[in-house]
Amino acid sequence: MTDIRDLKAALARHEHLAPPPDGLIEGAYLGARRVRRRRLTASGLAVVTVIALGAVGPGLLDRLDDDGPGRVAAPAATKPPAAPVAKPPAVTIDVDRSDGFFPLEQGFSGTTALATIRTNNVTRTGAGGDVGVYAPADVDTAAIEAGEAVTVQGHPARYVENYLIDPAAYHQGPENITAPKPGGPDENGKIGFLPPKDTRAPVVAWRDASGSWVIVSGTNKRTELLRVADAVRLRPTGVTTPYRLNYVPDTLRLDYGGSSTYTPSESNSVLVFGAAANPVLKRSDLLGLTEVGALRVQLSASDSGRLDIVSETGPPTVLAGYDTWYFTKPGAGLSPPKGGAILVAKVNECETLITVQDNNLVPYPVLRKMFETASFTTCAAPDTWVAPLS
Repeated sequence: MTDIRDLKAALARHEHLAPPPDGLIEGAYLGARRVRRRRLTASGLAVVTVIALGAVGPGLLDRLDDDGPGRVAAPAATKPPAAPVAKPPAVTIDVDRSDGFFPLEQGFSGTTALATIRTNNVTRTGAGGDVGVYAPADVDTAAIEAGEAVTVQGHPARYVENYLIDPAAYHQGPENITAPKPGGPDENGKIGFLPPKDTRAPVVAWRDASGSWVIVSGTNKRTELLRVADAVRLRPTGVTTPYRLNYVPDTLRLDYGGSSTYTPSESNSVLVFGAAANPVLKRSDLLGLTEVGALRVQLSASDSGRLDIVSETGPPTVLAGYDTWYFTKPGAGLSPPKGGAILVAKVNECETLITVQDNNLVPYPVLRKMFETASFTTCAAPDTWVAPLS
């Protein structure tokens, strides 16, 4: 491991084993749960958890906390500004898998389609890289065209040694700044989470037939960048999710989404909505699907043990025929944002976690309507997934 990109690659490869960034207590609970599950397996026992979602009255709702179930008045709804819901890019980045490459994560940030590419043949191809399909306005065309002329898949491309792939400006703003961003080493050589700064890196770039720019980054080795670039394939389909949201309030704008489906039994799907009044989120890679925003929707097919813990804290409430638990303060290892909330549920064998940053922006009645009007498929069957917005 030689630099921060190698660290990010290692973290991305094992992202599906990590709990979402909902608090340290939850992480401890999940670790204990995994140990317990292994012990049960060794002794021939099986643990089966089923949680179904439940209904809360329009004025009052169940809340689980450290003291058990409680009752709290739902936040008053606010009048949303008139702002359209954004549509994700209508392209998905894939790869030719003949050399062992595969997309660990596929998704988008703002108007940019993104993918994290890894390989099962590191000695032959290198570890992989990051690929983005950018609108011309988001690309420094002059810097790219000044690079070394190369050939990718039979067409002209450029290799640029020091391209500004991730401007600090991408991470500014009231929501962008909250996402965890690995920083470089400090004066003591320790790598931690630091304020964002401009990131320059070697890239291979070319203009697609649509006019967009395809940019490959994520490794400092020129030969590895070219191998990834030769394997890139673009599919004219947008992001899909194991559900469709048929209602989204005008207070929200879809800014980010991604999924990891390489192992269907551990598939993971994330959508992040920003406040419509705030700047659009921008990223140059998917960051292991850790992005946060005004509303974060995550569905996973893997069993983290979270649902076992939540179900033991109190009875569920009913929404759309499923059991749900709604948290407005820490409980069951979950840490909702201050002034926010977390809705936990299980739908069609999917572990569901919906995080609200501000209950004034997304009050419970709005969240309830989004959930009740949604249609769900199956997390562990990505071929059944659909476009996330109606």
